[in-house]
Parts: sequence; structure tokens; C-alpha cells
Amino acid sequence: MKKKKTIILLLLIVSIFVDAQIYSQLTNVPTLYIETFNGEDITKEKYITASLTLVDGEKTTVYNDIQIRGRGNSTWYTEKKPYKLKFASKTELLGKEYTKAKKWTLLANHGDKTMIRNALTYDLGKFMGFTFCPAAVFVDLFLNGNYRGTYQISDQVEVYKGRVEVNSNTGWLIELSDDEHKDDPYIVTEKGFYINIKNPEDEDLTDDKRDNILNWCNNLENILFSTYYKDESIGYRSMVDEKTLIDWYIATELVSNPDGFSSIYAYKEESDERIKIGPLWDMDISYGNSNECNWEQTLLAFANREERQFEKVAYMLWQDPWFANKVNNRWIQLIDNGLQTFLIDKIDSLRNIIYLTQEKNYNVWPIDGMVFYFESHTYHQTYDEYIDDLKKFINNHITYLTKKFNELASSSTEIKNLLDTHDDYFRSETFYDLTGIQTINPQSKRLYISKERRKKFIMP
Repeated sequence: MKKKKTIILLLLIVSIFVDAQIYSQLTNVPTLYIETFNGEDITKEKYITASLTLVDGEKTTVYNDIQIRGRGNSTWYTEKKPYKLKFASKTELLGKEYTKAKKWTLLANHGDKTMIRNALTYDLGKFMGFTFCPAAVFVDLFLNGNYRGTYQISDQVEVYKGRVEVNSNTGWLIELSDDEHKDDPYIVTEKGFYINIKNPEDEDLTDDKRDNILNWCNNLENILFSTYYKDESIGYRSMVDEKTLIDWYIATELVSNPDGFSSIYAYKEESDERIKIGPLWDMDISYGNSNECNWEQTLLAFANREERQFEKVAYMLWQDPWFANKVNNRWIQLIDNGLQTFLIDKIDSLRNIIYLTQEKNYNVWPIDGMVFYFESHTYHQTYDEYIDDLKKFINNHITYLTKKFNELASSSTEIKNLLDTHDDYFRSETFYDLTGIQTINPQSKRLYISKERRKKFIMP
């Protein structure tokens, strides 16, 4: 009997030892182990069952019944794939600093050789005061026993406490998209803007609610493309939250996100008059990590990318002296608050956090290998050279933006002074030509009649 007990004890010790070897922490960041049921392959089309073990220091947490599937657009077709995780119940996956939720994302950051651009934008959003910034916690990932590299656990962009906080049954979370990236359920506005409806979801999205969202979006875009769009009372400012618009725009220009005008989140309570813009997300090809043009010396609003419909809107916004001055004044405030030093220090901090895990990652994935044809054309042999490129971009781009924002604000002030001398024309009015046809955009050097004042005007 004593011999039998000894054998059982030895087996138990061996079992504990083996488990400790399997589920150990690889580097200084937590290690995430995911095993799908029977080693089943992961696809984008459906969730499959898996178990998840998270090792963080002396703490090991096991979740035996999770769901996983692929995510992303172009990123899904790379070798180092991103994923979506769904837990059976609300889970405090990242600690008390973050929300408890069922849905999380696992980002590969494969096209970003620093792997910190998304994390840096999380810090930028906090610095600027965005209410929700998707999380950035780095892990080493093992999938079905195979090491897959450095990953980032992040929040799902969704209506949820601690994320986008509007009523889950009636509040709106929408995403400006395009034909290629439309995602059911979606709507198409009168001028051809694709809008993905993220909330309300499922049975809460009735036909009436869908129509309300479409009608509201049509109204906003008609105002944006009208002659009175600059009017404080009935122009776009009557429908869009001013603070989030300005901060979102500045952040998008600062990071030079090439997708910044083709994928834009916005949210509001159904009864609110104004919609809010945000959060910031998906920044792996930002901060100069795209070879489309020299982003250090370019504004997205003037990049002339026809496929990005919002670029037309951004260009029009710069013709509004209010917008131009708001952007410039807010930019000056951010610079005075230490934005540049903050970002450079954060880069150093994130570099230190990720340094050991990036070494492991680039033992698997080539540090000088191209992932996307549109990523940065500069490749290096060492990680710190990529970090130096990122710092250089931020320093140079901030210098450029400071000069450019000031120039545009000054020219808009001059335009405003000119417009004030033609007040009759630039009031918010309904005009008819001499045939009795109403027109939104009166042509120059022609005679029109104002409905409101019953007077004739020759447009300048």
C-alpha cells in the first residue's frame, strides 16, 4: 500500500512538472496558449470551440469553453493571422484596468515591424481624452502547440460598458465603409456612402430603426454638400459633436492613417441631436508605414485619393473658417501640453515592454520581409532601426502639421473676411433660378431669387 501511494505521488509530481513546462511564460509579457477542439483549423466564416490558458507571472488562468475565428480584411490573408475571441460570459481578461466583456480581438500587427503602432495610438487617445480607446496588451501566442509570435489583445469595438457606451437596444454605432468592406447589416446613402450598422444588433435592428439611421445619414450628407453647410445653427455642426470631430480629425492626420477616411466609427443615442466620432483604431499601416506617398509632408484631406469618399468632406471642412481655426487652436494646445515628448517617451516605453518578445517573433517571421505591397519600402535588419524610423516620422510630421494647420487657419480667416463682404449670397437660404427651379448650389454670374427674402441676387 505504501509503495502504491508513493507511485501515485510520483505521478502527481510528474504531472504537475509537465503542466508547468507546457504552460510557462515565454518572455516578460504574458503567454497565451490556445488549443482548438481536435486541432481544428480556424476560419473567418464561423466560430469554433477552443480552450485558452493565460500565463502571467505566477498566475495561470484557464478558460475551457471559448470560441475563436479569424478577423481582418487584407490581414487575414497573411501567414501571421489575427483572430476574434468570444467567451461564454463577461470576462476580466486583462485585469481591473479594462472592462469585463465577452468579445476580444487578438491582433497580429504583422505589417508593422515595430508592432507598437496600435498600442501607441491607445496612449494617444488617452492623452487627447477619448472616452474609449481599444486596449493594447502584448502576449506571446502558442496555437495548438505551435509558437505564432507576438500578438496584442485588444477590445472589440462594440456597444458595451467600458467601450462605446450608448444604449445597447436603441443607441447607434455605425462605421463609414466602402463597397469592398461593407458588412451586413449596412445601408447606402443617397450619395453612395456605405454605412455598416454595428448597433442596434440582430432583432433590435428593426426596419424602422434602419430607416431612421439612413434618413439621418442622408440628411447629414445633404447638409455637408449644401451651400449652407458652414452655418452654425443648421449646418453640419448642428448634427456632429464638435469636440470629437476636431480631436478625431487631428489624431487621424497626426498618425497619417491611409484608411482613416474610409473606415470611421461614430456613435450616438437615438434621441441625441449630434453624433460623436471615434474611437481610433486599426493603425498598423499608419505613422508613415505606407508607401502611397510621403506622409510626413502630406495631409490626408488633400491626398487626392478618389476611393476615400470622406476626403471630399474633409476638404470641404477646411473651407470652413470655424473648423480651420478649431483644428489649429486645438493642435497648439496639444503641442503646448507636451504631445511630442509624450509620444516619443511612449515609443521608448513600448519598445522596452516588447523587446524580448519581438526577438522571439522575428526568429519566426523575417524582420526585413515584405507583408503588404503598400507598407513602408524601408526595411532593416534590426528592430531598433524601425523604432528610430517611427520616432523620425512623428518628429517630422509634427513639424509639418504645425506649419500646415497654421497656414490653412490663416487662409480660412482671409476667406471668411471676404465672405463677410458678400453676406447676401452666403446666408443660409433657398434659391430659385428664373425658371422657378430650386437649386442647392447657385452658379456664378447668374440671377437668382431668395425664397426667404423675396429678393433677386446676381451671384459673385
